[in-house]
Amino acid sequence: MSGGGIDILFESKNYFYLGNYQGTINDINKKSKQIADKGLKNEADYYLYRSYIAQGNYDIVLSEIRNSESSPILQGLRLYASYLSSPSQNKDIALLTAKEWIKDGMVQFNYNLQVIVASLFYQEQDYEEALRLLNNCDYIEGLSLLVQIYLKIDRVDLAEKAYNLMKGIDIDATPSILALAWIQIAQGEEKIKSAYACFEELAEKYGPTPLLLNGQAVAAISMRRFDKAETLLLESIEKDSKNPDTIANLISCFINMKKPVEVIDRYLNLLRTISPKHDWMNAVSEAEDAFQRSKSRYGH
Repeated sequence: MSGGGIDILFESKNYFYLGNYQGTINDINKKSKQIADKGLKNEADYYLYRSYIAQGNYDIVLSEIRNSESSPILQGLRLYASYLSSPSQNKDIALLTAKEWIKDGMVQFNYNLQVIVASLFYQEQDYEEALRLLNNCDYIEGLSLLVQIYLKIDRVDLAEKAYNLMKGIDIDATPSILALAWIQIAQGEEKIKSAYACFEELAEKYGPTPLLLNGQAVAAISMRRFDKAETLLLESIEKDSKNPDTIANLISCFINMKKPVEVIDRYLNLLRTISPKHDWMNAVSEAEDAFQRSKSRYGH
């Protein structure tokens, strides 16, 4: 906060929540002279480097944050960037380090580090560990991640409870609005229209981002408005051609639209390259394994 209680990072953070990561980077760089206070600088660095990570620019994070960095948050960001740069190679050391930090009490009262470490577990689909870490959180970003995890494990009831806590903190905060929209999609039926309108309103107010366009598209797919979903997803892929969720949602959309198999396969191969652990790829892998077992069983 600066004088008068004005949060000069409000716009930077809001860009981040909306998925406009370059907007966050630009806004923080533009305000660099105003960010003199050490606490404010730490917070700015947190959103700056998280934005680079979200863009897949891991090398920037790894080159700017030294191994000897003393700030726990920056250590966490370096660990997370290192993990994401090569999950198969760096997974073991990243998880071991994260669990050591938890054991040492380094994470317990550091909200930003909590989100980073919980995000690491989330990426590894270790939802139990992520939930344990965020169990008693009482801040917007942690609760937002809780909502995502609960929806991922089909516990809409618990996602609603987490959202109610967010609502009590700030009902108008962008993460609260987005959390409600995703819960409404999970609830289905008439609620989906409200979710679609929510994503659309945010896109009109702040500009469309892949995150908002994907939200709209998922709602459109749920309402079987596949042509509209395709339009939204093609707009999203123009903004970020390597966004895994956009590609996965396009696959879902194209299957429903009965697009040619070679078109669907092209996007499946792209998703396999970009995000081999994506939920879609896990589903495809399980289906292929089941098919192979079936062939073996019947001797084909």
